[in-house]
Amino acid sequence: MMSIDTDPAEPLPVAERGFNLGLPDGFHGLPIEVSDMAGADAATSFTGDIGGIFGLSADDENAQATAAVFAGLGLAAGRQGLDYAAIAYYLSPDDPTRPIMILLTGYVAPSDHSHPADAVANLRHGLAADAGISVHDLRLPIGPAVASVSEKQDQVVVGEYPFPVLTRQLTAWVPDPDGTAIGVVTVTTNSFQDWERVCTVGLDIFDTFEWEPLGAASS
Repeated sequence: MMSIDTDPAEPLPVAERGFNLGLPDGFHGLPIEVSDMAGADAATSFTGDIGGIFGLSADDENAQATAAVFAGLGLAAGRQGLDYAAIAYYLSPDDPTRPIMILLTGYVAPSDHSHPADAVANLRHGLAADAGISVHDLRLPIGPAVASVSEKQDQVVVGEYPFPVLTRQLTAWVPDPDGTAIGVVTVTTNSFQDWERVCTVGLDIFDTFEWEPLGAASS
């Protein structure tokens, strides 16, 4: 199962604008704040939405357990200061018994760049300083951006047996044209066998990136 670091962190700075994404079918928004799940109707609706991914009803115990795990991912993202989280579940075209799980997160950080090209150059330099990250130029319909790829090797212990888990992330860093903000969108997966497909999904999502008007807080 994918995870977000839940250790206490410095709150992310707040930007003065937000952005919108067009998500393909299969993505389901996750609660970022506890208030998102307030009330029985909200909880039942979310459980029904998540259960529907697996063909389960909202009152099914497995649907409720899965919804609780997914809600935990969203709330962990919120504690880290992220603005949005969504999850998708697909079956691999190469092996219909192999799931592809993708976690998408996004946030906006304030910036003070004179031009998007300058922001891109600074982002490339800063990201390239980490030997574990590969950095690439990204040309989006909205303008120039930077893509970064990273991976982390973990293990999950089931019973007494450890199983290796490789988590990979593809992130788009998108400077706004007014020099006020950087939009950050990340797709994360443990489905390394289908990494190329996950990247295709991520890049298609990045292409839909659109800035909200200046002064519109992220949501």
